[in-house]
Amino acid sequence: MPELRPEELLEIEADRRRRITAAFRLGSHAAPGAAGPPWLGPLAAGVAIAVAIAMIVGIVTLAQHTSPGGTPTPSPIVRPSSR
Repeated sequence: MPELRPEELLEIEADRRRRITAAFRLGSHAAPGAAGPPWLGPLAAGVAIAVAIAMIVGIVTLAQHTSPGGTPTPSPIVRPSSR
């Protein structure tokens, strides 16, 4: 790396300070939300709701078929085979 004159070093340092100050200013105005696509949150919420509904329907269906008050499934008819 070539040697820099004192004026160039001062200019580089001033530029670095300007960039850092600008980054702090932008950071203080940033949104508190997480980074990522804005459609990702609603999509994940929709999938979670769909999975929850499917689980509830499945559990209710299983509970109805295993409880004593539920309708029993028909048993298969066994017919002897005639040979």
